[in-house]
Amino acid sequence: MRKFIATICTVTLLFASASLAVAQDAATIRAIFASAPKEATAVGAVTIFSGPPKGFNPLTASGEELARYGLPQRPDQAADPGHYTRWAKAMMSLQTRATGLTEMPYHHSPMKPIATQPSAQAVANVPGSVGSLNWSGVANTNKDTKWSTVSSFTQVESFWPVPVAQPPLDACANGITGPFLESTWNGIDGYSNGDVIQGGSSIYSTCTGKPVYNGWVEWYPSYAELQIDCGSKACTVSPGDVFYVVTYGVAGTATQTVFEEDTTQGWYLTASLPWVSGPGLIGSSEEQIVERPCCTSGGDEYALNHYNYEWFSDANGIDGKGTAFYAGEQTTSTYILTMYDDSGTIPISYVDEQGTAGNAGKYSLFFSDENCAYSGGCTP
Repeated sequence: MRKFIATICTVTLLFASASLAVAQDAATIRAIFASAPKEATAVGAVTIFSGPPKGFNPLTASGEELARYGLPQRPDQAADPGHYTRWAKAMMSLQTRATGLTEMPYHHSPMKPIATQPSAQAVANVPGSVGSLNWSGVANTNKDTKWSTVSSFTQVESFWPVPVAQPPLDACANGITGPFLESTWNGIDGYSNGDVIQGGSSIYSTCTGKPVYNGWVEWYPSYAELQIDCGSKACTVSPGDVFYVVTYGVAGTATQTVFEEDTTQGWYLTASLPWVSGPGLIGSSEEQIVERPCCTSGGDEYALNHYNYEWFSDANGIDGKGTAFYAGEQTTSTYILTMYDDSGTIPISYVDEQGTAGNAGKYSLFFSDENCAYSGGCTP
């Protein structure tokens, strides 16, 4: 019996030692990530991580080396081979580090609810339904009102394609000329509090001009949309390009970080955004969102670009204790958001599929636009 008890104690100690080692490694990586060499940009105190040396191979680099250059950590290949494969493909696509940022005349606000909400779900293990003037997508939430080292969301990642930029069908013929905007992003906070850290892609169209595509990072309200630049102009983005974004969150007014890559064009950037104004990060929600940015001269959201279809893949968030949350979560703390027009009565962008089955599965979301955002054009 004493031998059996001794064996149990030995195994317990081994597990405890292993857990402690993992925690120590994570702390070391966080410290390296926070203190890594960075370069100034043209936007205030915002910086970007310095690039790795020639010949650097992220597939064989250590976790400390990845952190030094602001690159996402390697998933466990044995425990999650699918996640590892997608990460490896993204890392193999790295070609050109973006060189800077330009502040744009748009911003991405926290979620703005419509006045009259859809009927709330009162069934266990079913997501709630929320109507919004600016967001459509999925938000996983917690009850935090201040930063928690255990339950606050610390990371969110996803892949998505850039849709085609075009006005709603027949909008121009009906005299509705835009401009029309649509942004796809993932982020932390903003569902129920006044700030949001995020990284995404945007599309812009009018009835006469050439469509515009870009990648951006933002910490609202400290900064508006910060366009990612390659040299003296925006990094090239084309419809169909696949974006890979990892948004990181830390407590309160500490500097926030976003990694963003256009895996098709091969450019990437990791931006560090220090606090300027706002309540600071709580980590009370993590989101995968299609948004219409703000603000027109009248202070409203822009008309939604006709994007037709959009999707997120491999979409997940992680909290402080390492628990993963997925886009397809079926819980009462998960919310499916539908975007409405300025009147708050006509739905214009919605999640077409969400859940653990079907095409979506737990990792993915499918979106569609509808009504005046699809054809005819929305009027103020």
